[in-house]
Amino acid sequence: MKIIKNARIITMDPQRRTYDSGAIVVEGSRIAAVGESAPLEKQYAGAEEIDAKGMLVIPGLVNAHTHIYQILYKGLGDDASLSDWLKKCVYPMSLALRGEDCYHAAMLTAVEMIKGGATTYVDCHYMNQDLECQDYIAEATKASGLRGVLGRAAIDSAPAPEALRESVSQAVAECERVIKTYQGAADGRLSVRVEALNEKLASADMLRAMRGVANEFGVGLNMHIAEAAERVKECQESLGMTSIEYAHSLGILGPDALLAHCCWLNEHDKQLLAESGTSVAHNPVSNQYLADGVAPIPELMKLGVNVTAGPDGACSNNNQNMFDVMKSAALLHKVHSLDPEAMTAGKVFEMVTINAAKAIGMEKDIGSLEVGKYADLAMIDTNQPCMIPCFHPLSNLVYAATPDVVNATMIHGELLMWDRRLLHIDEAETLAKANEACWALARRAGLA
Repeated sequence: MKIIKNARIITMDPQRRTYDSGAIVVEGSRIAAVGESAPLEKQYAGAEEIDAKGMLVIPGLVNAHTHIYQILYKGLGDDASLSDWLKKCVYPMSLALRGEDCYHAAMLTAVEMIKGGATTYVDCHYMNQDLECQDYIAEATKASGLRGVLGRAAIDSAPAPEALRESVSQAVAECERVIKTYQGAADGRLSVRVEALNEKLASADMLRAMRGVANEFGVGLNMHIAEAAERVKECQESLGMTSIEYAHSLGILGPDALLAHCCWLNEHDKQLLAESGTSVAHNPVSNQYLADGVAPIPELMKLGVNVTAGPDGACSNNNQNMFDVMKSAALLHKVHSLDPEAMTAGKVFEMVTINAAKAIGMEKDIGSLEVGKYADLAMIDTNQPCMIPCFHPLSNLVYAATPDVVNATMIHGELLMWDRRLLHIDEAETLAKANEACWALARRAGLA
């Protein structure tokens, strides 16, 4: 048993309670108590003490949308539209991508996320020429200590290269294999969601099949949708409906669905998302990077849509920095609407904590610091220059902080970083191997 004492705590519980001098008691992988430090120290006198004086303790940040493999492609897709980015960077690299590359990608991602206070990722892996890629990502996640939601995605349509497409039957069989192998693995740190990638690269048959797998196994369904204006236009011209209306017609929407991007929505689309209880993953940095557009996030939130956020893959960002995501999510909507109240620090912080947990069906286990939930948290050093003064902690976290303010990270009750030092990962070795893998992959792809 451990007690984190003398901390300033932001719980994100339903009452949004905070403690100026608080403590969190951790028993095994879960939180046993949260409250004022003095009485809890007395009650749990025999517990191992972790002194968090001068630190702000927050729920671990949830990276609600990323592509782990793309961290190996960083810098190769700059200054291109979404379609050109795919043709010039993502497809050539992915044709050469192998499982071992994905292991190094996941370990590199783990280093960046743990050092940046992110404790959970929601991945999307749709480059399935090597079917072992998903297994290597899972094994790296186990080794790193991260909490991972493996997104087993599929594509079967042009313009994706034929070698990267798969049949509906193979996609279904592989999704079932990944679910049976990894759902609940690593003492609950691993889970699985399925995905037909988007309205362009996945056929109607693939979309229906992935919804069927999600329903059969109760794992939830992800999808990229309405990311680029051209895709919505094509959908309208070919099917006579918007991308969201198309997804609705196929039964994709629902409380277990998490849709990434959603930049191009009309009023009916917004209503469909709200009425169906569908969640949206906002990707403000990536959407700016690829000039996709600005998702109508404030309007969706007013309608009651659950909105979360993520960086997207690291070759359209180009990092896994959740502090960048938070700041960009706040500022983008202020300037787009010319309304300084369009997005607040509090709303943004909800996106990357409790909203994200709800979006992946894990609100009973993560997203806030409450008794019974997993002990996934980050300790923020408030003595760093960008954190002084700390009149309003959420303001500092969203508008001022950088990953360097994260002193310690705990996942599943295990301290994975303390005083900026990783405790279970050899950082130098991990970075060296990832760098070697990046260059080898780029050479195989002819892009080095």
